[in-house]
Amino acid sequence: STAAHRSRPPAPSHPAKMSTAEALEGFTTGQLLDEMRRRVRCAEKTTKTRAIFVGPPGCGKGTQSPIVKADYCACHLATGDMLRAAVRAGSEMGKEAKKVMEAGGLVSDDIVVGIIKENLNT
Repeated sequence: STAAHRSRPPAPSHPAKMSTAEALEGFTTGQLLDEMRRRVRCAEKTTKTRAIFVGPPGCGKGTQSPIVKADYCACHLATGDMLRAAVRAGSEMGKEAKKVMEAGGLVSDDIVVGIIKENLNT
């Protein structure tokens, strides 16, 4: 169910270094079964959902996106979250974004697209 999917423990910071057993710790059997059911349901879908949520801060984009992602088996890309993570990680695009943000400017489309590409390749 969607509620069980949303109550997952946080993802580990270095999942590539974890064994499968370590990655599954903290999940209940019910959560694992719900996730398997969700993945089977998603694999059986024949149409893809594409949606873009646009709106001012606090309008509910971040609240609704995970629900839509789970219900429609869609990918959720939150560019604000990606920008902050890239700055924290010190990636090349993150360094560029940080310069602009510290100067009080708006991060360019080229930088945002670069950060999205970084995320899609990980």
